[in-house]
Amino acid sequence: MTKKSIAIIGAGIIGITSAYLLKKAGYKVILLDAEQGPALKTSYANGCQLSYSYVDAMSSPSLVKKMPKIIAGMDPAFRIKLSTDIRLASWGSKFLSNARSEKEQSNTQHLMRLSQHSQHVLHALLSESKLEFEHRTCGKLLIYTNQNELDKALKRVEQKLTWGCEQRILSAKQCLELEPNLEQLTQPIVGGIYTETDEVGDPHHFANQLLKMMSQDDDFEPHFNCRVTQLVKKANSIDYLATSSGEIRADAYVLATGPESLTLAQDIGVTLPIYPIKGYSITVPATKHAPEVCVTDIANKVVVSRVGDKLRMAGCADIVGDESNIEKSRIDHLLKVCMTNFPKAGIYSEIIHTWAGFRPVTPSSVPIIGQAGADNLFLNIGHGMFGWTLATGSASLLTAQVNQQTPPIDPTGMTPRDHGIAGALQL
Repeated sequence: MTKKSIAIIGAGIIGITSAYLLKKAGYKVILLDAEQGPALKTSYANGCQLSYSYVDAMSSPSLVKKMPKIIAGMDPAFRIKLSTDIRLASWGSKFLSNARSEKEQSNTQHLMRLSQHSQHVLHALLSESKLEFEHRTCGKLLIYTNQNELDKALKRVEQKLTWGCEQRILSAKQCLELEPNLEQLTQPIVGGIYTETDEVGDPHHFANQLLKMMSQDDDFEPHFNCRVTQLVKKANSIDYLATSSGEIRADAYVLATGPESLTLAQDIGVTLPIYPIKGYSITVPATKHAPEVCVTDIANKVVVSRVGDKLRMAGCADIVGDESNIEKSRIDHLLKVCMTNFPKAGIYSEIIHTWAGFRPVTPSSVPIIGQAGADNLFLNIGHGMFGWTLATGSASLLTAQVNQQTPPIDPTGMTPRDHGIAGALQL
């Protein structure tokens, strides 16, 4: 019996994880990407943190209160370049409508449900296969230098406890006991929030491990350096993909190209509610003084992770359209924060690489997973800052939908219809 084929457009962490689970489910997988290998753009050098307990929706009442400061360029983490871009106006209005307290809470609850499933799926994969990607369970600590900000965070900790997520409130002394390398901080902390079950791992290495495993099978067909230029639709189905390497046909298709999905979807009449938000990272050699736990500096919105023998610092959320350059001032900001907080943690004079990437963000921060636009077209996009954390869970949910099986979790908030995408089927 001939296996059904499925073509996945995009080999970032979302696309390649989807490819792996769909292949496990019995499909012949065709994986396409314009780059020369997997996870070379947004997934290449993110913060590496598997932050299952910290997937809070971006749009919130507290962020709206900061908008005047952000627009004025006075916020260290966020930047907005005002423009006449119709896409930004449309997305921005929906983003602000999700800032109401009840909406932000429900959006975060959807994300928590998916993140907890994602952790379960990843651990199941690790129990089946030996995957080397600098993975370890190290816990994650959010450090606060402002007591008022820490007090505000307590309510969310209590909410998350009811959602099955255990977090601990730590005093400044307890933070130092947990992570002695915090003694390097020049500004005293007032306390922190800690989750011991959060993890770290390199998504680029993970993607290459999955590629290596899939490449051992004849039912996997990778096409790198292959750009998809059009989804060619016939009646209610995608007939084939027009690519830089010629026509490619499959029984079903998955769109997992992040912000680049916008044009491909628009050509078949589907408007995707996502907008690119730019982030940055720096990687340097780690020293023995690098923190063992993953640390987030709440004041500066910078994450610090020891990944193997390297120190990764990531942060910033810049709404600047499609400007893909690595802006020196943002790199300097990250470097300054880390040299101030952890002056002994890395060899900062030996920068291994800098990175900038676009995170595809929906107004709700919840990804879009499911059928839309054609009977045989599925979406797995819009994961924003949480792509690495949500990848395995999203791939699991997508695989169930492609197989027309009962979803492994409640998909509320994640379906194309929930995102207002016309023509999507209701699960």
